[in-house]
Amino acid sequence: MRFQKKRITIDGKSVVYWEKNPTKKEVIIFLHGFPGSHRGLMDMANAFLDYRLIIPDLPACGESESFDYVHNLENYSKWLNNFLKELKIEKIILIGHSFGSRIGLYFGGHYKSKVNRLVLVTPVSRVEGLIARLASLNFKVAKYLPMSLQKRWISNPVYRTAGHIIVFKTSSKKRRQILIANDVKEFKHLDSRATIQVFEEFYSSDLSPLGKDIKASTLVIAGEKDEIAPLNSVIDVVEHLPDAQLVVMKKEGHIVVAESPLSTASIIKAWLDKFDEEK
Repeated sequence: MRFQKKRITIDGKSVVYWEKNPTKKEVIIFLHGFPGSHRGLMDMANAFLDYRLIIPDLPACGESESFDYVHNLENYSKWLNNFLKELKIEKIILIGHSFGSRIGLYFGGHYKSKVNRLVLVTPVSRVEGLIARLASLNFKVAKYLPMSLQKRWISNPVYRTAGHIIVFKTSSKKRRQILIANDVKEFKHLDSRATIQVFEEFYSSDLSPLGKDIKASTLVIAGEKDEIAPLNSVIDVVEHLPDAQLVVMKKEGHIVVAESPLSTASIIKAWLDKFDEEK
């Protein structure tokens, strides 16, 4: 069975999501990075055969419309709660990548009863290192530009090319070309207002302390060569979580869900299987 594209309305805004195995009992919600869409998670998600799988395009991403209000973690978490209500889903396994893991941390701490298991893949908890600080400067400049110039500044070729070098670590030329092509597509649909708001919150906050409020058992996956969420910052996240396991993927970078989707899925499935064995 293939993923089916579906559309609903939440707070008057169109939300597009992809669903597979709708009759399965246990539900996995996948949350992608920012900017991004469901595309980056499809290969990994397809490896989960025994679950109902749902991958939304987050508001302001892919084919989903932006909020009329500020794009921050509180509002994305409220939106996710409303999304689950709309689909009549009581409890989920939540798998977030990058920005999706930031939402996972916030949602897991504020909507505890909704999260059965939590998986954070290369979680970005705070600004760490020179690269992140340079990116921060780029978005700070964009904030003060006229709206007509903001998108052009954020998606300028020099910045994007540098980003591709930093983010993509795969040795496969073909996969690298696919990832770059997808990134270019995402930036064509970029909402500059939402992007600046998302990154402004990122550069002004450290989410690690939120971990103490999470009750669900949590798996955290880090990339050994990740320059966006360096290993020391991921370890800090783990240390704040009451019940967490850390797995470090050797020679991997930030986009493990797309560069090594089957390996990432295998780690998650093995961790989830342990809970089934304990029943």
